[in-house]
Amino acid sequence: MLQSIRDKATGWLAYVIIGLIAIPFALWGLGEYFGGAGPLVAAEVNKTEIPVRLVHQETRVQRDQIARMFGGEVPADLFDERAIRNAALEALIQRELLRQAAEKAGFRASATGVVREIQAIPEFRENDRFLPERYHALLQAQRISPSEFERDVAHQIVMAQIQQAVEASGDLPMSKVQEYAQLRNQVRVASWRILEADAFDRPEVVDDAAIEAYYQDNPERFTTEERMRVAYLHLDPRELEEGISVTEDEAREHYQVNAQRYTEPELRRVRQILIEPNAEDAQARIREIRERLDQGEEFADLAREYSQDTLSADRGGDIGRIARGDLDSVLETVIFSLPAGLVSQPVQTRQGWHVLEVTEIEPSRPRPFDEVRDEVERDLRDRRAEQRQIQVLDDLMAQSFEYPDSLEPAARATGLEIYTSDWFTRGAGAGIAEFPGVREAAFGTAVRVDGRNSEAVDLADGSTVVLRMQERQEPRVLPLDEVEDEIRQTLRRDAAAQAARELGESILAKLEAGDATVAGLAEAEPEAWIQSVPVHRATGPEAEDVEMPSALIRHLFQMAAPVDDRARNEGVRLPDGDFALLVLESVEMLEPDAVAEELDRIADDLQIAYAGAELRAYLAWLESEAKVRRYPENLE
Repeated sequence: MLQSIRDKATGWLAYVIIGLIAIPFALWGLGEYFGGAGPLVAAEVNKTEIPVRLVHQETRVQRDQIARMFGGEVPADLFDERAIRNAALEALIQRELLRQAAEKAGFRASATGVVREIQAIPEFRENDRFLPERYHALLQAQRISPSEFERDVAHQIVMAQIQQAVEASGDLPMSKVQEYAQLRNQVRVASWRILEADAFDRPEVVDDAAIEAYYQDNPERFTTEERMRVAYLHLDPRELEEGISVTEDEAREHYQVNAQRYTEPELRRVRQILIEPNAEDAQARIREIRERLDQGEEFADLAREYSQDTLSADRGGDIGRIARGDLDSVLETVIFSLPAGLVSQPVQTRQGWHVLEVTEIEPSRPRPFDEVRDEVERDLRDRRAEQRQIQVLDDLMAQSFEYPDSLEPAARATGLEIYTSDWFTRGAGAGIAEFPGVREAAFGTAVRVDGRNSEAVDLADGSTVVLRMQERQEPRVLPLDEVEDEIRQTLRRDAAAQAARELGESILAKLEAGDATVAGLAEAEPEAWIQSVPVHRATGPEAEDVEMPSALIRHLFQMAAPVDDRARNEGVRLPDGDFALLVLESVEMLEPDAVAEELDRIADDLQIAYAGAELRAYLAWLESEAKVRRYPENLE
């Protein structure tokens, strides 16, 4: 259930929903701003405290977002826990700076706007209707009062307002778009040679003394990671749902109590004549059309002749069957108050001026129980599973908190089984430990140092875990005989890469001194050199049978352009240890007319970049004007 909500929610409002359904209420952590702070403070922004607990919650959210970007797992070589935690702290500081700026500038969210946003949240709706009872039930399950949640939504609206206002202030000159388009499509003519490290293998430099020295100098490379096994309780909503049965009498009772949910909505077939708002004398034209209808002219004929709705004009203005919620609220109000066959007065919306006619009304009808039996049973089963999950989750959290030294009381209260994980490290694990949140909780202070039960950990599959440490193994340095072969390979690879680099640098020195030319070197070793190939930034070499490493392409486009027809020569160490000789011969810029077709798309992309730069600059200015104190020691 929780995962399906995550999948459906998007945009800034998704943060509110994920925070509402996830346990605990995490993403923006606004309750912390309006309620009491925890005992430890991570930062202060103009004397407003940001508690450590909120930073940990934001860290969990950012980690989950990164994991989704990389297919479910945070790459340990790209992101470490401290970096994610620091990013979370900075994000919270920036949000607080924006909140204070919005408050000072007088940004406000109207009550109507807050209600509209809440009623649009999919998790509070069924069959396109907002359900107050569902709204209150979900809030109650999270121990959040409606007033608190509405205040949080209002806060999010205000935050969106000020952010959009700042981003919109970024001015993008068209000259910059043209300049960027030319740079983006620039072509560079280059020659290059790659000296492969494998061709310089030097096994003689690797002896026992070198291996021993490397082992002694790099003990951290051969130190195992700390490992842990945990005992845990796993609350899986799918297992709860499997154990729930529904009798026919219960299904019929649910059908009768919620008959409106299983009713086909009223449908109205509508046709319209639309005059767009930017049309000349739009209001006068629509009134003239309305008068001609009163005089007996055919609606369909006038729609074909005058309507600017390209989708319906050819059909005589027919826009098909409409249910409530399908159109603009103004149009909906008119359509569902018109009798069949009566033409409306002109109606104005953001789309323009409309004249409407309802040609057919299909009244709502209740769908027979036999027709919706499966849907009714599924709805009732889902509702009971949800209620059961809320109850079990409440017991799990309460008992694991009240009895922090054991999972037994929580297991008895919930009926859940206590499982034991396999060994895992802070960076990787299998089974339940494949989830980053589980590993973070296990290696956190509460579990690892204090020996207490963890807080409830929400997993990406929608389930929840509470865990405690079962066993722990300290890091240890592996003996030399276990890592000797690994060291030998490392030293041989490093020596080969160094030999390739030395040869490459000697050739570069000759090119720079004028003692050699690319043409002469290529004539001596024709298979080694690629000569005078045009290279594009995005697609690489023009020649179909020529390949160029991506790292070399990036370096080529970072080089300064040649001056006075004198080529630029540089050496590039490639990630695999190979060494490349790179010669930039010329730079070709496209004329503005050649990139004219791309300008609109590039302008859109650059406008987003400008908006982001404007927001970052504004946040930097806010911080320079504010009193911000960080307490990183409290996050360790």
